[in-house]
Amino acid sequence: MRFIHGVCGSLVAIAALSTLSAACGDDDAPSGSSTSSTSSSSSTSSSSGSSGNASSSSSGGDGSDAGEEASSSTFALTSPAFQEGGDIPKEHSCDGAGESIPLAWSGAPAGTKSFAIVMRDKTFENGGNNYHWVLWDIPASTTSLPKGIAKTASPDPPGGGAKQAKWSFGEELGYGNMCPISGPPTHTYELTLLAFTDASIPVEGATDPKDIDALLQAKKAGSASLSGKYTKQ
Repeated sequence: MRFIHGVCGSLVAIAALSTLSAACGDDDAPSGSSTSSTSSSSSTSSSSGSSGNASSSSSGGDGSDAGEEASSSTFALTSPAFQEGGDIPKEHSCDGAGESIPLAWSGAPAGTKSFAIVMRDKTFENGGNNYHWVLWDIPASTTSLPKGIAKTASPDPPGGGAKQAKWSFGEELGYGNMCPISGPPTHTYELTLLAFTDASIPVEGATDPKDIDALLQAKKAGSASLSGKYTKQ
């Protein structure tokens, strides 16, 4: 009986040692490292997914910033009279009838309620006093202008309360014809179309085209430009 008791005691001791060894094995570094690695991989995948969603939301978004950028990129000003960088016909100069240039546009920014046209001689800076045309409060429904806009304070077309300033080289209202007599014989002229979210832009009594343009530029919601050149004949 004493022998059996001794054997049983030994078996209990061996079992206890085995249990203790197994418990210590659970705390080994390799097992813990594997758990940590799995957790880390899961965290990285989640972060990457969130970043991907944010990128998609930013490009598609709610249409606020992305929509405005898209509108601006498609806002275009053209003319049936010449292509970008091309020669402007002499009928719009002092060598011809001196009529205003026909224009057309598309892709205005969302919320546009009026437009303005500003034309400057980019070759003859003249201290910024180089305006050939400033026409504003053009109705939002207007998408083109014919040639030969009347040289009056409120021309029709475009109508709808549109207004014109005088040009930089005289007291005449409306379009001032191209006549490059200073500097090189060929001048570059830039027409800029401005879009506004207001139906009317107050100019606060300003009459000088440079001052009016400054007020218009401060209010614009978008713009598009078209340039051409003319050589005095």
